[in-house]
Amino acid sequence: MELAEASAICRVLSDPHRLVILEQLMEREQCGSELLKNFTFSQPTLSHHMKIMVEGGLVTERREGKRTYYGVERRIWDEFMLVLDGLNADNYWGESKKEEA
Repeated sequence: MELAEASAICRVLSDPHRLVILEQLMEREQCGSELLKNFTFSQPTLSHHMKIMVEGGLVTERREGKRTYYGVERRIWDEFMLVLDGLNADNYWGESKKEEA
């Protein structure tokens, strides 16, 4: 994953509600009405958040009848986490900063 792609995912996750949604989807795939039970905002607001997460590639969607089910795109999430892991303090600050500490 390129840093530009990781940056785009950071923008998707910049809203606290989306972080909570992601946390819920990490447990299991859920439909919109299940997700909505955990929030005080409206269904259109949830749809807005889900659209951003799907378009950002972090969440998948599938339709089953009238319901839309959402899940985490595990491959993208794993690649994103590898990018973050590569930004650890040793890589960022370099050995000179590590020795000063």
